[in-house]
Order: sequence, then C-alpha cells, then structure tokens
Amino acid sequence: MAITKGINITCDDLQASGGIKQIYVRTWAAGDTITYTNSATAHAISSIKDTGASTATWYGYEFTNQNPALTVSGSRENGSTRYECSLSFMMPRMQSEKSARLQAFMDTCMMVLAVGNNGKIYVMGVSQKYSNEADAIRNQTYVSMSALEGNSGAAYNDENGFTVTLSCNQWENLREYTGTLSVFSGSAGTNEATTN
Repeated sequence: MAITKGINITCDDLQASGGIKQIYVRTWAAGDTITYTNSATAHAISSIKDTGASTATWYGYEFTNQNPALTVSGSRENGSTRYECSLSFMMPRMQSEKSARLQAFMDTCMMVLAVGNNGKIYVMGVSQKYSNEADAIRNQTYVSMSALEGNSGAAYNDENGFTVTLSCNQWENLREYTGTLSVFSGSAGTNEATTN
C-alpha cells in the first residue's frame, strides 16, 4: 500500500479522553470467523463470530476507576515488524472466585476488546498478517496473561487486589473493532457482551 495521504489533527482529537472503561475477554476457538477491513482510511475488524454462529460472546472484567492502561510497542528487526500489545488493570479485593477465574487465564488462548473512554474499541490478539487462513486460531497472536500480582497491602487504607497484565505479540498494528458490541447482564449478574 503506497502512502498517498497525510493526517491532520482536528478539534475532536484535541478533546479526546484517555483511559479504558470496559474490558471483554473470550477464548479463541477453532473456526472463529474474523472479518478484516483494510483501506487507506481503515485498519479495522468489522466482525468477530463464534464457529457457525451469528455472534460471539465476551465476558466483562471490571476494575478500579482510571486504572487500566493499554500500550502498543512496535519494533522492526531483520525485515519483520512486531507489535507488543499489553493491557494492565487492577481488580480490587483478593478472593477465591477472582483467583479461580484468573487461574484459567494461565492456560487459555484469548482475544480481548478494550473499550476506550473515547468510544473506540481496540482488539488484542487478532492479526490478519501471517494468519493461517484455514484455521484462524493458528495465527499465534493470541493474548495470554503475562503477569499477575496479588497484594493485600500493609495498612488499612492500602489497596487489596490483583493486578493483571494481558499481552500478545502481533505482526501488525492494533486494530479497531467497528462492528456492533451489544452489552448485557449475564446469568450470574456479570457483565457480558456479544459481537456480530
């Protein structure tokens, strides 16, 4: 793709807010259907669906206010460019249920939606470049838990909880999800969502 245009900064860009307001996680599955959008003005994903379904289900993980941070670091070596994406957030109050769910992160190949306060939805763990078209799960760009820190604190007013870091290595820059994200309350009263 040739460079044919530049980028201007608009008033909206100067008023944009930072931070992540929602995080949704799901397990990669063989047969997942991903639709990519590639053009001079779009580097996006317009659809994520479960095998043979019209939607995919995602599970929400909540955190303390103004805590999550999403970072992308690109580097080029020997003709290949790699992007390391990392999402870190803190869940207050260490307890058994949180510990059990986080333990499941250790052995799961995941994809993540990070919903920004600016209304943009960023997709981690899904990359079109170097993907295996016969089986999307084999693209090896999936998200895994790279760090977990539990802290009880020492003083009464210290934070008590788990700090989680989810990371992935992708062969292209982070993509924005432009499809529909429908949020609902799950059977256990938890925050869930679907993509189409």
